[in-house]
Amino acid sequence: MKPFYLLALLPWMAAAQPAPPTAETAAWKKQAQAVTIIRDEWGVPHIYGKTDADAAFGLLYAQAEDNYWQLEESTVRKLGRLAELYGEKELGSDAAMALHQTAAQARQAYRQGPAKLRQLCEAAAAGLNYYLLTHPQVERRLLTHYEPWHLLLFAGPDGASHGITLAERRRLGLGGMGGAGEGAEGWELQQASGSNAMAIAPAKSASGHSLLLINPHVAFFGDNQRYEAHLVSEQGLNASGFAMLGQFWIWSGFTATTAWAHTNTASDFDDVYLETFDHPTDSTLYRYGPGYRAATLWTDTLRYRTPAGLQSKVYRFRRTHHGPVLARRGPNGWLAVRLATQDFGGYAWQAWCMSKAPTRARFEAALRQRQLLTNTMYADARGNIAYWHGNAVPRRNPAFNWMIPVDGSNPQTEWQGLHKLDELVYAVNPSSGWLQNCNSTPYQAAGAASPSAARYPAYLAYDPQTFRGVEAVQQLSAAGPLTPAGLWQIARSTHLPMFAAWLPPVLAAYDRQAAQDPVLRAELQAVADTLRAWNHAAAVGSRATTLAYAWGQQFSALVNKQFPPSVPYYAPTIAPYLHGLQLPVPDSAAVAMLRAGTSDLTRRYGTPWVPWGEINRLQRVHSSGTQEKFADARPSLPVGAFSSGAGSLFAFRTRPENGQKRLYGFGGNTYVAIVELGPRVKAQSVVNFGQSADPASPHYFDQAPLYASSRLKDAWFYPEDVKAHARHTYHPGE
Repeated sequence: MKPFYLLALLPWMAAAQPAPPTAETAAWKKQAQAVTIIRDEWGVPHIYGKTDADAAFGLLYAQAEDNYWQLEESTVRKLGRLAELYGEKELGSDAAMALHQTAAQARQAYRQGPAKLRQLCEAAAAGLNYYLLTHPQVERRLLTHYEPWHLLLFAGPDGASHGITLAERRRLGLGGMGGAGEGAEGWELQQASGSNAMAIAPAKSASGHSLLLINPHVAFFGDNQRYEAHLVSEQGLNASGFAMLGQFWIWSGFTATTAWAHTNTASDFDDVYLETFDHPTDSTLYRYGPGYRAATLWTDTLRYRTPAGLQSKVYRFRRTHHGPVLARRGPNGWLAVRLATQDFGGYAWQAWCMSKAPTRARFEAALRQRQLLTNTMYADARGNIAYWHGNAVPRRNPAFNWMIPVDGSNPQTEWQGLHKLDELVYAVNPSSGWLQNCNSTPYQAAGAASPSAARYPAYLAYDPQTFRGVEAVQQLSAAGPLTPAGLWQIARSTHLPMFAAWLPPVLAAYDRQAAQDPVLRAELQAVADTLRAWNHAAAVGSRATTLAYAWGQQFSALVNKQFPPSVPYYAPTIAPYLHGLQLPVPDSAAVAMLRAGTSDLTRRYGTPWVPWGEINRLQRVHSSGTQEKFADARPSLPVGAFSSGAGSLFAFRTRPENGQKRLYGFGGNTYVAIVELGPRVKAQSVVNFGQSADPASPHYFDQAPLYASSRLKDAWFYPEDVKAHARHTYHPGE
């Protein structure tokens, strides 16, 4: 071996050797022996520990086993160090984290949190570090050691839901912060990253037991991937469901007596303030009341990777008393954002308390901490069902329009604390016997038994009635007593109420035009006949679904062109185009879109008569820095679902990949579970790919056939069932 080859290998060889033992590593090894991980036939980890901290240790260790690459990527991003991996193109993302001071906020949350929270953070970080210690061959792209406060990193809001645009943020050198997007496109992406949740009371249940649907819709790749797990300790913890990668608690799931789920909300938990910096001699002062206040200004040096090594760039930031300044608007206007939850430690602690609550009273006590930025659906073994719209919601002056930036100089726009839990829009044990939320209005959460909008200020629920909400209400209202299978039948529905409402007038308009235009009739008559005979449900073999998709693509392009990014998601002007029951375009435009969509299919596939499953596919790729692309040549599965914006309860959002003919899923249903809360809790679940991100693992894509065909697997809960289905039992490090 030539000397320079040997020298090149030496750093790798050194990194691959286990580090010498220390007091810290000895403590990790001791804690690992207190943790037992049982992997079932699907690779789902059932983690048993003596203490809650042991369970947190085991969960992060198991997550690292299955997807360390993404764990590190997510942590690096929230630390604001992504450009150190990917170069100057990620400086905008890092600058956004620096502006929100994510690292400093996480350190403070860790220092000031309850002692139990600190123990959990320490144990979770130890689980990650012990994984690295016992797997020296794993690539460390940037991080070699995890700190307890890393578990409390949180990316702040980007203001997009209030109309701040990416272009405005970029004027300050800031990139995106993980928000859904802008304008109409932002609404569509928000819907794709929303969720469904349904609770069935004993009176509506065939068995007389409460039922709960847990059905998050999120991105298939990146930070928000759902990780199925079951945590048990001798300190009263016994929760199964999903955690998000990098977090040590079950976010949505079930215990022996309770079950809960979260959905995204338009309950307003952040606001944007237009601050006026117009002082004649001091540019750091902004108007407030009759005078001025001084902004806080600071600089931060960010590093980025180049072929020549790390380079640095200095950023200048400012903050008003409302929050960090994200953008500029006009000659003197600066836009600052304020978030109800300033302390992610409180958020994590509330989520942990909810996962340990055995009763409704304990669960509501956890909710009263008011740190969450979501809706919550609940059911329990005593027959209770409940829904709370939002959680951490500031009390505001209702005279202002809080959808858009408000005047930061007016003291009347200051928040007056948070709303109490019983001041939020909520429903407990409604007479309908069911509750639902599909990122939709709470004022139809229980049909006729829903809360009344007249009782609440508008900012508590900007949510419209989405097409998914329309479908859920219709199906639940018509259903008889439901079994778990019956609830799943509703939850997996691919009926599209948008097309059920809009296609008849489109086809009627076509009939009128075709009667006067023989060329149009010759071109589209078969298309119109196919759509007229369609049942408005997406299906693998359906050519009508493909035709409807093509029309929808033309419609989306029109809407995105018509509404600029500065239009807030929930603005009344955009509502008819995104979730109105009346066709929101003129007849001529509707028919022109049908013609253009059909032509686009012919151009792309050689024919418009393409079965939906031929192009609508599920494929797993590596999620990221490598920029691995979807590819028609690689294996994939047909999926009969559709984008949630059209009302498909089984949500599956796709995108075309350059150079590929097929459409591949990148968001929608991820973890799904149906829970029955009888004397013995029973649950079934599925995830969209499989437990492991390692292509060599048998659990890389093993749940995908279930997912694609709308089937569930058993989610084992009791020790005897877990042991009966165990495939691998070990302590971390073994």
